Amino acid sequence: MIEHSSALTRNRLDMGDDASKPCICINHVAGRYLVYDVNDIAYLRISWHMCGTLFGTLPQAQQQNIFLGLPLELMREEARLLVDQRVATIVEDSLAHRDAVKALSETDRADILSLKTQEQDKLMLANREESMKRKEAAIENAKASGKWKTKPARSSEPSIDKSKETLLFESTLDAIVDGVGDEGGREELASTAQRTSADDGSQRQYVIPMASSAIGLHSLRLPREAENIPSPPDARYQVYKYLQSLGYFMSPGLRFGCQFVAYPGDPLRFHSHFLVKSLQWDEELSILDLVGGGRLGTGVKKAWMMAGLEQRDIEADTPESHGVRTFCVEWAGFG
Repeated sequence: MIEHSSALTRNRLDMGDDASKPCICINHVAGRYLVYDVNDIAYLRISWHMCGTLFGTLPQAQQQNIFLGLPLELMREEARLLVDQRVATIVEDSLAHRDAVKALSETDRADILSLKTQEQDKLMLANREESMKRKEAAIENAKASGKWKTKPARSSEPSIDKSKETLLFESTLDAIVDGVGDEGGREELASTAQRTSADDGSQRQYVIPMASSAIGLHSLRLPREAENIPSPPDARYQVYKYLQSLGYFMSPGLRFGCQFVAYPGDPLRFHSHFLVKSLQWDEELSILDLVGGGRLGTGVKKAWMMAGLEQRDIEADTPESHGVRTFCVEWAGFG
């Protein structure tokens, strides 16, 4: 058994107040702490060594469960640390959106609907252009390979070019609108007909916003004080805070039968080094748990770390003052 309280000499993160730190919005949804903004996720990963867990499905592949997307779920310890360091605030998601929707005026609602319609039209036009480019490329490839064959026209009627077709539609629309007596009915019918022509009979597509921090052009009002602040067990939170302050990337350890998995760097580049289990300073640990943890850690090429909160009172906010002591168990002498 090796004590690691003095051996963990990683570069420590600066947890002091920084005016340049953004205020991250953590949405509290059904007991989970979620981050929707990509920029906030990148900031947390780079500056605070927090990777979280992506669990959102992709619109193109709803059934897959490997390559997941937004939102990002944070551990309770991560959310608590960000709130304590005044980097983030926790918002009750359902209440915030309900209050924001109630506060919208009729003008705001009209602006939001107009913005959504413009986004849909732009997306539809881009999809049509992309489809036409794919068709043209396929035709060019077929002609180059000699597989292209011109099919004879099915009817002897002359084809109507795009300009004539547009003129025909406009004249037909004018004739229909002129037959309507009510002025309001004319405008509604004309708008509906033009929208139908623009859609070309295809189903309209909707744009799903990547972030949940705004409704249309209006940002949600963040509360001055964080709501639903998580309260993890003190020993567990202090152990997480201690290792995270030393530069370790921490992730949930359920798949390894522990509380945390500690990485010396970004998990995309490094394998984890420690399987972490927090204990109270006077908590009893059975020999079966000790042997099982050590054998499990050795079996997956990691060290099994026990960490506890030592009972001492130091006011300075430094990694040494947290009162955390760590011990590692490594199995050896076999194989």
